[in-house]
Amino acid sequence: MFLSIIVINTFAQKRNESKSPIIGSWKFTRQSTLNDFQKVFKEKSYQAELFTFSGNQTFKHEFVDASEQVIKVLKGKWKIANDKIQIKYADVDYEVYIDYFFLESDLVLGQNFSHVIFKKLDNEERNLTMK
Repeated sequence: MFLSIIVINTFAQKRNESKSPIIGSWKFTRQSTLNDFQKVFKEKSYQAELFTFSGNQTFKHEFVDASEQVIKVLKGKWKIANDKIQIKYADVDYEVYIDYFFLESDLVLGQNFSHVIFKKLDNEERNLTMK
């Protein structure tokens, strides 16, 4: 009996994680003058940034050039806790634990005058090739 409760609870948690509105690919659209992501990503040799949050709580942060070629990929883990998202990079020593919310269909990381905004991409927009 106890084992079946654990299995059901684990299944329910995994099902809820897979339905998270965070999951999917997001393209950077705009940011406030100051935000938590500027501390690490100062270079501007790229044209666009994409975040892909997966259901297994991993992510890819991709940097894309003007010809839509991925020129750099950073990976890590993410999780939701207390209405905040924790994003921990594996490739660089950096972690953020910030508020997140949705403004219409856009994902906002941060709050007030310290935020980054992403637009959700569909599958066609997500088709990029590695350089």
